[in-house]
Amino acid sequence: MRIEYVNHGIGNRFDDHIEINKNLLNYPEIYKKVLTHELSHSNEIFTVKDLLLDLNDSGINRLDLFKFMIKNPRSLSQLLPITWSRKHGFIYDINQILIYSVIIILLSFTTYIAL
Repeated sequence: MRIEYVNHGIGNRFDDHIEINKNLLNYPEIYKKVLTHELSHSNEIFTVKDLLLDLNDSGINRLDLFKFMIKNPRSLSQLLPITWSRKHGFIYDINQILIYSVIIILLSFTTYIAL
């Protein structure tokens, strides 16, 4: 699979290529794990396997990833469930939309119960 280096996000898989933040080349440990993670995704729009893969930490040290994201603020776009790209148009991350929806529902429900 072809790899394209970009200056935003962390890593994303598309049908014919993977986009990885070019600054990850300076962090070989994180780079290898992100690449392995993206290669593990399927080409389907949604699968439970992909959702579980995104919920798994993939062996990436969260503190190291957090430091990378702070040093490279454009990588924070990875946290957005909907982004815009000149090349791809609107990009919807179905897994993030589902995860964020569950979090919002749980927070709303617990807030309702607490009140």
